[in-house]
Amino acid sequence: MAGCSAGAPQAEEAGASTRYSGDEELLQVIRPSFSGPDDIAAVALVADGEVRTAFVRADAETRFEIGSITKTFTGLLLAEAIERGEVALDDPLGIHLDLDDAPVADVTLGALATHQSGLPIFPSDPEWQQEAAALDAEGKDAVDETLDELLALARAEQLPNDPTTAYSNFGAALAGQALAAAAGTEYRDILAERILEPLGLEDTSLPIEDDDHVKGLAQGFTGDRRKADPSTLGAFAPAGGIVTTVEDLARYAQGVIDGPYAGSAALEPNPFGDGDYGYFWALSSRGDRDLVSHDGMTTGFTSALLIDRTAGTAAIVFVNRSSRPVHEVARDLLGQVD
Repeated sequence: MAGCSAGAPQAEEAGASTRYSGDEELLQVIRPSFSGPDDIAAVALVADGEVRTAFVRADAETRFEIGSITKTFTGLLLAEAIERGEVALDDPLGIHLDLDDAPVADVTLGALATHQSGLPIFPSDPEWQQEAAALDAEGKDAVDETLDELLALARAEQLPNDPTTAYSNFGAALAGQALAAAAGTEYRDILAERILEPLGLEDTSLPIEDDDHVKGLAQGFTGDRRKADPSTLGAFAPAGGIVTTVEDLARYAQGVIDGPYAGSAALEPNPFGDGDYGYFWALSSRGDRDLVSHDGMTTGFTSALLIDRTAGTAAIVFVNRSSRPVHEVARDLLGQVD
């Protein structure tokens, strides 16, 4: 994939000693947002089949944690698993995972994909919350449960009788693990076999354990500028574990715009929701244009992926700091080709 489209004005090449590199028009958009002394950022703009990129103290090989953008991959995997006959949208979790007769066993995959399950964002177990909060405050890797531990936490949850939309990393993790179980394998395997390898995303990985080191990962920082350890989410990985480069995620966006996932049911309104979600993808509109998107955040990184399906364009933003909203930066980038 080319780093920039033909004819785009250029600053110095990525990897040079300057702070900013890549497409000068994109740099003009992002400079005000990424001027801190520790900022490492990468952005991409996809339009007319071309990819333009720009970097702040980074280059095309720099890896970033993309957090909850991972859920969009899980959504595409859900749509494919339905097509394969492995699962159905109205399957309760208990068909695929060992949840005994706990309330969560009756939650459907469709409800999980629209955050209608009633599950909290993370487990409500007080001991788990206290430990995770303490680690996160120190910039430590706070979430690393095994599958057995994830399921034990799920069995302990009490759900509301009439759940409303409530964003849940917990639910997305369970959905991804159910898809893996239905396929008779691990989540990392179906992710690689069904999305990463077909799209040629060679610089994309899913670190699960502490020794799954990712070469070229930028140093992440917490919102108060503490150094953050790399995230390895264990069984929570389907909710937010992917590490990638901006060019790989641009290739992923192209797969959604006019590639093998352009017609995926994951990108259409989910009948279990109110129209705001497909299968984990956030759905919205701008005038007469249909948008699909997701933002992401880990202990040390923030990201945004915004795709205009009508125009066939996409914007991607990565930065190495948590609690740093970047969705508007993505909108500004997309405005370059409106």
